[in-house]
Amino acid sequence: MREPKKGATTGRVRGTAIPGTRVYYKPALGKIVFRPTNVIRSSDRVIQRNKNFGEIKPAAHCKGKPWKDFIKCMSDVLKGR
Repeated sequence: MREPKKGATTGRVRGTAIPGTRVYYKPALGKIVFRPTNVIRSSDRVIQRNKNFGEIKPAAHCKGKPWKDFIKCMSDVLKGR
């Protein structure tokens, strides 16, 4: 496997019943999603997005709200509204 770029992320890796996959619930789709564990997100866009998240800290702005309001708040914060 190639060496990832500096700042690349592997995502959240959890142990699963299906070897070689990550299983998680994706609220935007409203369903469970399966991803291979060896995916390394290393594009310049992903690295920049992660850096922006670290600076903005959108979850801190929306903390304590009900889930649907939390998602809307996150969207508004990230869009700069």
